[in-house]
Amino acid sequence: MPQLIYHRLIQRDLRSALDHYDSEGGAKLGDRFFSEVEAAVSAIMKNPQGHHFSDGGLRRVSLKSFPYHFLYEADDEIVWIAVLRHDRRHPSFGLRRKK
Repeated sequence: MPQLIYHRLIQRDLRSALDHYDSEGGAKLGDRFFSEVEAAVSAIMKNPQGHHFSDGGLRRVSLKSFPYHFLYEADDEIVWIAVLRHDRRHPSFGLRRKK
């Protein structure tokens, strides 16, 4: 199984979204969002090459019930998650992030 590496700003991306859902719908909505984040990362790790290419040559995995997606790069040794991005963010958001 490849090694999972997150860009250093993923924590900020996640915190921003969690703060929004915690304030909008309470802890339960934030917990549901976080569960979907974990499920998306799990799906990436189970089949890193199995998701379609999107912006900037990165692969994309969308959350099921929330308007967010991950952009990532994968090879045989490493899965590098670049950004957790809202679907309405500008398409270039997060694309300048480097490993």
